[in-house]
Amino acid sequence: MQDSRKKPKQGANKSLRSMISVENGDTLASVIRRRLADQILNGEFPPKSRLDEKVIASKFGVSRTPIREALRQLDSAGLVEIRPRRGAIIVPIDKERIGYAFETAAELEGLAASWAASRASLIERKDLEKIHLEGAEACRHNDHEWFATVNRRFHDRISELARNPSLAEVVSAVRVQTAPYQKAQFTHSENMEFSQKEHEQIIAAICFQDSNAAKQIMKEHIIRASLWALEEVD
Repeated sequence: MQDSRKKPKQGANKSLRSMISVENGDTLASVIRRRLADQILNGEFPPKSRLDEKVIASKFGVSRTPIREALRQLDSAGLVEIRPRRGAIIVPIDKERIGYAFETAAELEGLAASWAASRASLIERKDLEKIHLEGAEACRHNDHEWFATVNRRFHDRISELARNPSLAEVVSAVRVQTAPYQKAQFTHSENMEFSQKEHEQIIAAICFQDSNAAKQIMKEHIIRASLWALEEVD
């Protein structure tokens, strides 16, 4: 079967091509933020070390503008602290803060799933199923990065289907806080496969227009993901 993953466009910045894959609606800053977050969580930058904008911009082959935005996102996520005249400093991981962020995300994304169940059209529900099928392919290939990318699209799409820009904006803001730990959720293949099954249950609830079930399953899904993430950042 032909690999359905999108390939980087020809002519893309060569220094970034092997490091990032810009998805639909993704920004360069968010992609860089994910890469830096992975390095921080992997221990490549010890606590109290400084992230130099100029050095990072050179490493990624970009201007300092997306680097500054990426660092602001990492500050929101609690991985760095931006200090006057010192820049971005790595801070120890605060598991309690992470837990609060996921708890908030569970409530907000549960509400989004509930509204999506009552507002999504048949075509839009089919679109959600297509994303789910790509997730199944990622599981079949045991490709954790691919699955993490599909997972983001799945959750983003449900937020869109809620048809409430205010909710989507708040969900996006909270997701900046939880996103650095998303990859950690899928370190183990069984977690990835279990998450895929829960996605199927969420889709079923949305297709049956069962708002209560969609909300409850989504909340449990996010809370379980938070437990996986917290286990991996010990």
